[in-house]
Amino acid sequence: MELGTPPKYGTEANALTAHHAAVDVHVFGNRNVNGQRRSNFLLLLFRALSFCFSLAAVVVMGTNKHDVRGTLSKVAWYDYDPYRYVVAVNGIICVYSFLESWLAVWTFVRGSLVLPEAFQVWFDFGHDQGFAYLLFSASSVGVAMAQLLQTSTVSILSSYDCSDAKAFCNQAKVAISLGFGAFFFLALSSCITGLRVARWWLS
Repeated sequence: MELGTPPKYGTEANALTAHHAAVDVHVFGNRNVNGQRRSNFLLLLFRALSFCFSLAAVVVMGTNKHDVRGTLSKVAWYDYDPYRYVVAVNGIICVYSFLESWLAVWTFVRGSLVLPEAFQVWFDFGHDQGFAYLLFSASSVGVAMAQLLQTSTVSILSSYDCSDAKAFCNQAKVAISLGFGAFFFLALSSCITGLRVARWWLS
């Protein structure tokens, strides 16, 4: 180093500080970049799986209309209010998960949040919690309805049971199971967004 040339340590320190300021430290603490991308990828994966399972639940339940054995009548999902609730809630979760998947893609690619930090961490966590409880509620109501039909406590078309409409009952159970799958991945997403809130609060 030539005499009179200022040391570069100050410049390098300033550059390092600027780099850390540009990173969403609250999301991942002070972990390295690989850790950040891994956490971003997991959130994106859980969002996408929640979307796929909820969409599948809507499609499977929404197409659940079958003949009743020995009659010319058909039984459909919209004949039962609990199944309507299952379709409605899974539809809401499907839209929400799609939007959150888009935000997760942005975060994964750009390494930053789309919305202001304080708003997005609470928005994600609050909605994840609320929608997870809503989806669990809908799936539980669906299970109760399926059980009532299976045990003939509630009749199909006032006179028949699941032995006369096996395809209908089985397809309803598949849709409800898919709803629980969407709940599982939404709950995992909530764990990650909850960690974001905690780290933001402590930062």
